[in-house]
Amino acid sequence: MANLRTSADLIDHMLFRAGEPTDGTSDFDAVALIYLNRAYQIVWSGGGEFDPSIQEDWWWLRKATPGKLILQPLIETGKVSVTRGNASITFSAAPSPAIDASLASGWFFKVDDHADVFRISTHTSGSTAATLDSVYTGGTATGKGFRLFKLEYALATDVLRIVSPMRTYQDNRSEIDGVDLPALERDYPMNNIQAGVPRRFAFVGERKVRFSHAGGSTSGDLIRSEYDYHARPSDLTDATGEPVVPMGHRKVLSDLGLYFLHTDKNDNRADGVGMLARSGLRAMARENRQRKTAVSRLMGKILPRQTELPQNVAPLRTEAGLIIG
Repeated sequence: MANLRTSADLIDHMLFRAGEPTDGTSDFDAVALIYLNRAYQIVWSGGGEFDPSIQEDWWWLRKATPGKLILQPLIETGKVSVTRGNASITFSAAPSPAIDASLASGWFFKVDDHADVFRISTHTSGSTAATLDSVYTGGTATGKGFRLFKLEYALATDVLRIVSPMRTYQDNRSEIDGVDLPALERDYPMNNIQAGVPRRFAFVGERKVRFSHAGGSTSGDLIRSEYDYHARPSDLTDATGEPVVPMGHRKVLSDLGLYFLHTDKNDNRADGVGMLARSGLRAMARENRQRKTAVSRLMGKILPRQTELPQNVAPLRTEAGLIIG
């Protein structure tokens, strides 16, 4: 308990300070773990729930290795048969995604001379048959040209938030900027999606993103993208597991958990412990910001001329390479 290293240490510390036995016989033994996890979630989510003046992206949540996505190429080889008012379609040959086992995970379908775009809802790997997410709205036809493209990809299962633009190194690009979904849909309408390295991405779910472009233009033309992110910590257990909060700040978890425990017991010491927890959170936030400042010579500096930015040491150029000015 003295070092407050593990979740068991923190729980014992909370119970001891609350005047409860630490041998497992306390009536609050089980609920102490719930309060500790509540405190833990408040801290790793930024601290704003307990102190609205704090909303931190903690350096210690950053995943050591980036997340990775392999973007599938556009598929437009072969022909398709479609029936007006029917969701079933038939390809002349089974589509062969480079990585996915089937087309039912983020793939979209469009017949060349019909404006509507559909999702593939069911498909078995190696099969020529597939089902759309709604009935086909164009005319019945056989042997039509089509496009299959995957725009949506699942991120790593432990993603809490992406903390920088995505990176890619093909097509002389380095970053894929994130935008909100309405902006992506406005600037890159689904019925006019082009092949190529994406320019933008947007979240369509907690851990799913959509890209602006449909990947490579030929079979096997894969594109790698990677992203830096903060990892969502797992819940603590009453065992030897450790929170990802740095050792020097783990006492804040004990203070916050004890605050909830005192409140549950109607203990008049709750306000004092709450002030202690709030002070600890603010100290954590100051340390977090100082770390960011210490590693950047530009943090907080006003740069009145664009040429003072590091990326502009060379002449400013357009996307086509022409020098500006």
